[in-house]
Amino acid sequence: MNDFNEKFIKELPDVTYLRFISAKVDSSKPKVFLRAVYKKECEEKYLNAKSEILSAIAKVLPPAVSFELNATPSELTKGEIVKSILDFFGKMSSLVSSAIEKESTAITIGENPAVIINLPENIAEYVDDEGLDVALKTFLDTRFFNSFSVSIKRFEENEDEIRRILQANSFRPKYSYERPEEGRVIKPTGRVKMYGDVINANAVYICDCIKPQFTVLYGQVSDVKIREYESKKDKDVIRKFATFTLDDGTGKIRCVFFPPQKNQDCLKFLEDNSPYMIMDGHLDYDERAGDGSLQFRVRHFTGCEKAEYEINNVVRLVDDEYRYVKPSSYTVLSQTSFYNNSEQPLTKEKLVVFSVLTTSLNKYAPGELIEIGAVKLDDGKIIETFSTLVRPGVEMKEDARLALGLLTSELNNSPTFDQAVPDFFKFFDGYTLTALPIDWHIGILRQYLEKLHIPLPRVAELTSFVEASTLRSVRPKNTYRSLAFAEAYAKILASV
Repeated sequence: MNDFNEKFIKELPDVTYLRFISAKVDSSKPKVFLRAVYKKECEEKYLNAKSEILSAIAKVLPPAVSFELNATPSELTKGEIVKSILDFFGKMSSLVSSAIEKESTAITIGENPAVIINLPENIAEYVDDEGLDVALKTFLDTRFFNSFSVSIKRFEENEDEIRRILQANSFRPKYSYERPEEGRVIKPTGRVKMYGDVINANAVYICDCIKPQFTVLYGQVSDVKIREYESKKDKDVIRKFATFTLDDGTGKIRCVFFPPQKNQDCLKFLEDNSPYMIMDGHLDYDERAGDGSLQFRVRHFTGCEKAEYEINNVVRLVDDEYRYVKPSSYTVLSQTSFYNNSEQPLTKEKLVVFSVLTTSLNKYAPGELIEIGAVKLDDGKIIETFSTLVRPGVEMKEDARLALGLLTSELNNSPTFDQAVPDFFKFFDGYTLTALPIDWHIGILRQYLEKLHIPLPRVAELTSFVEASTLRSVRPKNTYRSLAFAEAYAKILASV
């Protein structure tokens, strides 16, 4: 890219804060995709001069070639330099990339920035032979507008330590929804402009959409409905919008698209079983559904080829410690040796008796999860309890909230489901879940476990341990709260 940068500077001598670092050519169009960086402190200058920059690029490129520019800010920090080094070797050599460790990379910034990378002997020789250290220096010089010194140091690998690690006993994996570095993305090819600029970003799995945010999704459109509404600003103007479902193979999501008045004809692209598309927009809570589910407000969409990929169900690790909800230890005198004549427990299985509360008191339309209460039993004794409110994504109706004795502030200050449910998983992992009725409770819990890629637990019907009439007789009469129900049923099992 050196020649291209020199030609560009001749066109715009004042724009020394912009460098082009890569170009990808699509010969079928023809079109060039340019990637550039600019000094972060010159961001305002770049934005003000963007039209001049685009004109200068057009003069440097052949007349018949179209182009697209993707420019990102560059800041000389150790974190950005490490990220750039890993990015460089990730593209140039997977062998070197896998051998680099952040801890063995020394970086100095200032007037004379320097990079020292410690590598095993054989890999360091490969870097020398291929001239990758020189290429890295050129890459860093261009990206950070500085002159770097790059040194590759050699060290001997500790074979005994490697052998110890390889022979160590593997631990049983846990699960979580947090591992963005696993690359759960879809990269469709053959993108064609439909509405808005062509979307070049990768799409995320629909099944990974768990909270409101801006995102890019891919899939096939179905269940399209074109609707009309009267504009509030111009009451005589009838405008159209579309609702449809997007399916990428990992999940489905309800979508809504409101085109501007001058682009109403773009709705023709949205047809049932239409070609595959990639879309950008905002995820937010579906207020109409009122159950905490998300909908996708589409901003732009681009046609693309069908993407061939395997759904990545990689095991995901959770933090070792509880982050939001901590269990409480449980001690009752009747479980001690003072009560030698106490009744024997009904079961000595490892159980977690749980109960959930939702935004609706209607069991046929329960709404969104707002509380989890659970009691852990081991060897016939209650050992721990778990209790948390869960902040809903939609506003709870006042009559339902008052019936449960909850304040709006209590719910607003509670963890969200993606914070609380992983902690609940760590509480019940390795135990059998039981509730009354089990189907209804698991039905509520399942949707949140699946959203967070947490495996479904073992379950058992509570009535397999205790008669239903006995359970109904101990059911709390003066409260709907979850922990009270779970504790009442657990005491029966433990004969407390």
